[in-house]
Amino acid sequence: MITDQYLSNDIEPLSLDDTVLTAIEKMNKLHLDLLPVIYNNHLVNYAGIDVIEHLDHHIKLSELELYAPVLPFVHTSQHLLHALTHLKSLNVSLMAVLDENGDYQGVLKTKDVVKAISNSLSIRSSGSIIVIRVKPIDYSLSDLSRIIEYSDAKILGFFIFEVEGSDELEVHLKLNTGVLKHILATLERYDYKVVQYFNREDLADDMDQRFENLMNYIDI
Repeated sequence: MITDQYLSNDIEPLSLDDTVLTAIEKMNKLHLDLLPVIYNNHLVNYAGIDVIEHLDHHIKLSELELYAPVLPFVHTSQHLLHALTHLKSLNVSLMAVLDENGDYQGVLKTKDVVKAISNSLSIRSSGSIIVIRVKPIDYSLSDLSRIIEYSDAKILGFFIFEVEGSDELEVHLKLNTGVLKHILATLERYDYKVVQYFNREDLADDMDQRFENLMNYIDI
């Protein structure tokens, strides 16, 4: 799942000669709130509608301040999970994609990344999701797989996120079953800290809203 397989190169970027009005009209037409500004096929800035809509609509984008001291971008060879982490940390809807020479190739939209990863990891298929917090030194996917398989279940996919302000990792495990009683008990027996679970079928008051909360968390 490499970035260059999922980038959008049909979205025309902005240029330094475009006016603020042109940028606003283009973003409204594309239903986007951010677009890269390109000069000689190189990323030179971003224009965000929340900033430029308050400016004189007749000035050129060459007069804009830098969107950030270091302009964010994604490499064409970067894995989608790394790209998602970058997009999520900056809370942006898209990011420019550059090749190894720094040439602009297109944009990577957050919603496209989420959709691709969700499809790949069977997020929307039947089954449940368990969220575990663990210190990096204690994390072992093979151990988790062994515990899950001991309870006659399988891991269909997983996400790993760093927990802000903590030295722990948050591991999201997608399982092929919604029957979690024995799995949860076994995880606790091995001192794994289960912080959340979604779509549990053997608990009467489990609500679908918890699954939606997860999707809202991933889909920034």
